[in-house]
Amino acid sequence: MNALSPKRRSLITWVLLCLMPIVGMAVDLIAPSLPAISKDLNVSNAIAKDVISLYLLGYALGNFFTGFLTDAWGRQKLIRLGLISFVAASLLPVIFKNIEVVLFARLAQGLTIGCVAVIIRAILSDILPSSELTRLGVLIGAMFGLGPVIGPVIGGYLQYYFGYQACFSFFALIALIGFIVVFAIVPETHFNRQSLKIKTIKHNLMEVLTHKHFMALVIIMGSVYSLIITFNTIGPFLIQTKLNYTPVFFGNIALCMGLLFLLATFICRYLLKKHSVEQLFLILINIVFSFTILAVILSFIFDNNIYLINIISGVMFFTCGFLFPMSMGKGLSLFRHIAGTATATMYLINIMMTSITAFILSFIDVGNTIPMMFTYLLLISICMGVYWRIIHK
Repeated sequence: MNALSPKRRSLITWVLLCLMPIVGMAVDLIAPSLPAISKDLNVSNAIAKDVISLYLLGYALGNFFTGFLTDAWGRQKLIRLGLISFVAASLLPVIFKNIEVVLFARLAQGLTIGCVAVIIRAILSDILPSSELTRLGVLIGAMFGLGPVIGPVIGGYLQYYFGYQACFSFFALIALIGFIVVFAIVPETHFNRQSLKIKTIKHNLMEVLTHKHFMALVIIMGSVYSLIITFNTIGPFLIQTKLNYTPVFFGNIALCMGLLFLLATFICRYLLKKHSVEQLFLILINIVFSFTILAVILSFIFDNNIYLINIISGVMFFTCGFLFPMSMGKGLSLFRHIAGTATATMYLINIMMTSITAFILSFIDVGNTIPMMFTYLLLISICMGVYWRIIHK
């Protein structure tokens, strides 16, 4: 850290921050194209939805294993390899037009961008003092959140005018630009290498996995992030196929959802200055649980109502934006001595939960709003149960 001038550290920081939206938009940009992938490649809606679940599976595995590898092998080579591999994976569906290639490419995209996400956090920890890194936290969250906000809008227009392959071309282009900039600017920042000792990794993992409070927070993270994945998986087929709205319209709705997510993160940070985590958990989970029960009832009364879909989904995005960062911060504070292992485990479990959610949802034939509302209720009920059984207790 000391070898870099303040100006150089600032430049590297901004380069890494500008990569964060790529990580954030990799799920959401492709969501408006799910119905088109199903139609153009002549596959079922269930298989098309696996485009989401396979990406999340790859992302979870990429985060987990890279967390250990980067401490042993360094940052520079791995982030370069991750970005150029993401470019290659993104080009495959552009060259080969079949569902097997698309699914493989999404798995590979998840693995490689998961690698990049971990190393971005590691490099920032290397080059910035802890006080500056803490102050940068809001901006890091905002840059990551920018991806889900603008991703569906870009994806909607690309799909409407050029088709789903244009989305993969866009991924390849922005990742290639990122690779060139990183290659030219970002140096190696980690010199205190640690050997990969299986015994130490196993011991640390067991310490994390047997901590009930930590695991409860991780389950809540996975459940609330699955609220967003539910909208991204079911929403395109419900809004575009059943209600006959365009991909651009869906993209604009997703933009509003993303803005609600960002708004919730800022409100959460403000309220944490005045209230404890426990107080905010108690109030929000109980309110949202009651609201979601009402949403299920209304879905039987107002069949396929676009306003109902938007309002309820907006509340779910707000809930995720509020509970996800709060749970993450509280969970990581429990394991400062093995933060790398805790982070890797946290992301593996909560992203695996979202991947499984997306996979299960792929088997649901969406004919109305009822399945979406019941899924929201189930996920909030999991949060409710975990909170009262473990966290509040």
